[in-house]
Amino acid sequence: PDLIGLFVGSEGLFGIALEITVRLLPQPEDYRTVLAAYDDLGKAGDAVATVVASGLLPGAMEIMDKLAIQAAEASVNAGYPPAEAILIVELEGEKQQIEAEFQQLEQLISASGATEIRIAQSDDERQRIWKGRKGAFSAVGRLSPDYVVQDGVVPRSRLGEALVKIGEMKHKDGLDVANVFHAGDGNLHPLILYNGREAGALEKAEALAGEILELCIELGGSITGEHGVGMEKRDYMPTMFTDVELEVMKAIRRGLDPKEIANRGKMFPGAEAPALSYHGIH
Repeated sequence: PDLIGLFVGSEGLFGIALEITVRLLPQPEDYRTVLAAYDDLGKAGDAVATVVASGLLPGAMEIMDKLAIQAAEASVNAGYPPAEAILIVELEGEKQQIEAEFQQLEQLISASGATEIRIAQSDDERQRIWKGRKGAFSAVGRLSPDYVVQDGVVPRSRLGEALVKIGEMKHKDGLDVANVFHAGDGNLHPLILYNGREAGALEKAEALAGEILELCIELGGSITGEHGVGMEKRDYMPTMFTDVELEVMKAIRRGLDPKEIANRGKMFPGAEAPALSYHGIH
């Protein structure tokens, strides 16, 4: 476990895990799934903060904005209501526990400014709600020939603020953004739509993606929620960390990999990934 803990976040710079021990968990006894529609994206984000502040720990909380809703409907006909945003909240656990928590959740959602609230009455209805969300990324391809997917995270208490600011950014740059969020942990996945056949369109989309990362840092978050830094985000590392902090990270890496062979060119700004011959690796 200590070794695996060391690898988390290392982006392949420390080595390769040859053996991993996992623990299997039983399926939850019961689920309660709520879909709430909002006429404002910021309200959906604020509703997440309210649920989290209440002490409830849902198994999942997801937000989709108008564009993502339209894409999901065109793709899988999920039956989502027309709205600026929808929030999906799912409780899971033992039946008695879920019933008590559901009453509290229903009160919170009712007071959050939702224009419509739907409660899944069957497993089929629950699966339909999630089918739309899980297919949202691929469905956005129906709206645009190309898109850039970004990954950042903000404190859940500032999620509503982040959504509003992203909306302002896209209007300024003349781009469309379909927003899909793992709202339970503040993880943003804006999909920036562009047409790669248009000169400069990709660069414009990438510039907006970078502005969103800087917004995440400004709001007290991080440049990555779950997909790592790699090469795409490495130039934003100095915005988030000081030179001293970056040097400490590099020193730890060199302590385990003096020749910096593992996953060269990743994570740190200015790094290069030269071609390596197999006989040069020991």
